[in-house]
Formats: sequence, structure tokens, C-alpha cells
Amino acid sequence: MEFTELIKIKQIKNVRCLLDVFSTQPEGPGVVIVSAHVLCYESGSVKFQVLHQMIRSVEQDCSQCTLHCKDFQCITLFLEQRSDCDLLVETLNLLTQIENVEMTLPFYCKPKSKEQVYQSYDEMLELEWLEFPPVGWNISRANLNYQITTWYTELLVIPVGWEDVMLKLGECRVEGRVPRPSYMYSHSVKGKCMLITAGDLIEANSLQYKITDKEYREYDCLYMKSVLECSGLATIVTASNFKDKLIKREYEGWQQLRLNVPTEDLKSCISEMQKKETWLSGNKKWLDLVWFLLCTTDTLLFQFVEEGSSVLLELYPRVLSSLIQMCLESRYRTNYGFLMCVLRKEWLHAGYKFQTHSRENACAEFLLFLHCLRQLTLWFPTAFQFSEHLLVALQGAVNASRYGDFLCDSPGERAALRVSQRTESLWEAVFAGSTPPPNFINPAYRPTSGIIRPRVGSPETVRGWGSVFLKHVTLDSALEVLSERRHRLYTEFKSVCRVEVTVRSLVQNGNISTKGCVL
Repeated sequence: MEFTELIKIKQIKNVRCLLDVFSTQPEGPGVVIVSAHVLCYESGSVKFQVLHQMIRSVEQDCSQCTLHCKDFQCITLFLEQRSDCDLLVETLNLLTQIENVEMTLPFYCKPKSKEQVYQSYDEMLELEWLEFPPVGWNISRANLNYQITTWYTELLVIPVGWEDVMLKLGECRVEGRVPRPSYMYSHSVKGKCMLITAGDLIEANSLQYKITDKEYREYDCLYMKSVLECSGLATIVTASNFKDKLIKREYEGWQQLRLNVPTEDLKSCISEMQKKETWLSGNKKWLDLVWFLLCTTDTLLFQFVEEGSSVLLELYPRVLSSLIQMCLESRYRTNYGFLMCVLRKEWLHAGYKFQTHSRENACAEFLLFLHCLRQLTLWFPTAFQFSEHLLVALQGAVNASRYGDFLCDSPGERAALRVSQRTESLWEAVFAGSTPPPNFINPAYRPTSGIIRPRVGSPETVRGWGSVFLKHVTLDSALEVLSERRHRLYTEFKSVCRVEVTVRSLVQNGNISTKGCVL
């Protein structure tokens, strides 16, 4: 399909716009121009460009068009003609929902150096640095040519003796995501312990399997038993209650750390934070999730360091695994360790669906991780080599940019499309010189070899992230909304107080009974 078939209208004149979800005074008039990958607006005082990939949803109200972007910008366009608005909305819906990855912007930007930066990370060297494999484990190429799963790289750390049956084991799990060790800590009170991730968040544990054949389920039970035997003391972190008998037998012998996960849906949180009416409630739910993940990280660090227990993560596995490793290893708190090791090992090479999640919820799970990391940099301002600017840049890059690092959903898909040969790399922009750009470096950084632990207390200790969530909000308009909210709450409070005084007066005069009531 050609772009000419998708673009129904190329230019619209006399368009006014609001660039702030809280603003009331439109800018313009100006001209809107739609190209294959970018929407442009230009007037005398305002100029901006938005990549189509960055637009999360488009809403229409007569001749008014509102763009909700993945970077939390909310743009409202006021057009003169309803017909022009219809064509613009149709065009943007078509261009923002393109599923063919090869039609995205990175494939139209000529790479400067083929694969040089993409290949600068050696997975085998990283495993050797982590002292893999421990006794009872083996580094296997059973996933050569992605024959078991396209969601992991070709190297897998598995128990000894399982190489020949890994293909059948992969058929037991959705997308072939077998539990895989990703990190080993050698300094706990009981020696070495491992961090094992088990795929995506599982709401009902039985959904982990794509088939119900008993023989295959037996393979999975035996595999988990082997993992336990090779790990020694082991804890599974989950939100499930293991009602399924086979599932319960599969994890027999494992310590269970069951957590009460906040019920907030990531997609609904993102949507609420982009609307004026629900902005405050959405931010509150989001901060509760950040606080929950930091508390869980602190709990798991205790399991690792003080109890020497290996941990299997079935609950936000990538977020928790990344945070734990960065708290334990000072090497991962450097620019190179964070970008080239943690992000690749736990997100790109572990099959986080960047392409799908960007389209559905603006990669909300990855943004949760970045927000948790931002909070850690506030608690430990000298422990991290990178600055907030790098985290903000990453939040934008995973949703829309000229770089191909976060395209596709899995390593197998990227290999099939030869992404590393045909697109530019974000790492090339960061590490093009001997050091990263100055604004990506924390000037207060002091290398430390110790462990850092989140200073969790009440949820109020977690700060909002204005550089991301308020980047496109003017201070005056935000303060105006908060002032209105405070006035409304104060008015409601006074009404409640008046009712309370009236009720107490009636009780004292004997006009109503207080039996069964507490006043």
C-alpha cells in the first residue's frame, strides 16, 4: 500500500490550535500539512511537528479534532469546514494504525554505519561477566534460528540435560516464553542466587499455557522442578493463587510471595492523564503503581541479599528485574551498563512488545520502569551516571523516532527484517563520540560499588515526573485547574460541615434517633 492511498487531505488553511490540555485561548490561524510520517502546523507565532507514530488516538467533535499523543501532549485543532475535519481524522487514523513496520520513519532514514553500534553488545560476554553458567546450568544455543521462540535471543540459560527437549517445552507456553535466568548475584549470605523471569504479567495462571495436553504440562512441571533443584532456595513472586492443580504441583517446593497488585489498568491510567477532567485521578493511580513497584523491589532485594533466595518473577518481570539489577550492580548504573546491558537484556532481548504496546498504551510498562528509575535518581543523586534528560529521551524514542532500536515486538522479527542493517541506532547517537552528550550525563555522579535500596515510606514519598507528564503543560493553566479543584473541594467540605451541624442540632433536640449510629 502506498502513502498516497492513505493521505486523503494534504493541506488545510485557517486552522486554530490549542497545544495544552488546560489552555483555553487558541493559537493561529495557521496551516496544517500532512506528509507520510509527520503532521506539521505553522502560524505566525506557533510552529510544531508531530510524528504520526507519536499520536495515540484521534477524537472528533464536529469541525474540532483532538490528538492525544504518547508523550502526553494534547493538541486540539479547530477547522472551518466539517468535511476537512472528516478527511483529516480519516487520514490520521490510517497513518497512525499502519501495521507494516517497513513503512515507519526509521526505514526511510539512511543508517550512517551498518550494525556497528547494534553489535557492540556481546551477550555471551555479558553472561560470562555475570559468572554464568552456575553448577547445574548450561548456556545453550537450543534457540538457534529462533526455532523455539522468536521472543528470546538464540542464547538460553537452561538446566543441564534439557537441550534436546526445549522445543517441546516451548510448546507448553504462550509464545514459547520459558522461564529464563537473566542475572546472578554472588554475594548473598548463602552464596549465589539467580533472578529468573517468566514472561508477561499473568492474571490467571492457566492462561500461561496455550495447550492443555497432559504430556506437555508434565514436561513443564518437570522443568520447573529442575529449575528449583538447580536454584536451591527459591521464591516465586506472583499475584496468582494457584487454584489449578497442575499449576500448583508445578511450583511445589517454591516459596510463594503473593502480592496485592494495584487494580489500576495501565491503559486507563494513560488515558486519564491526558484529559483535563481526570488528570489528577490518573496521576494518583500512576504514582500508586510506581510506589508499589519500588516497595516490591525493596522486598526482593531483601530476599536476594539477606536470605540468599533465587527469585522467579511472574509479576511485572522486566520492571522488577531491571530495578533489582540496577540497585545491586554499580556497573548497570553507568550510561553504558544501563543502555547497552539492562535495556537490551531485559527489554529488547526478552521480547517486550514495543511495537504493540506503543500502539495500545504508549509502552506504559516501560514508562513505569523509567519513572521508578527517575525516583531512584532523586533518592540517590550521585549514584547514577545518566541524567533525567536521557530518561525523557528514551520515553519519546520507544514510541516514535528516527531510530530502529525499538521497532518490532521480538528479536526474531528484528532479525527477519534486518533492522540492524537498514535503520539508524539510538545508541549511535548517544555513543557516537568518546562520551555521551553532556546533557545525558549527571554532573554529580560519583562511582560507588555498594547496594542501593529504595527509601520507600508512604506513597507521598514518590514524586510526579513533570518533565514527562507536564512537558506540554504551561504552569499558569495547570495552576488555574488546581485552583478550581481546590475551590470545588472547599465548597463541598463546607456543605458537609453545614449538614453535620444540622444533624447534630436535630439529635440534641431529640428530633431524630441515634440508635445504631456513630456521631
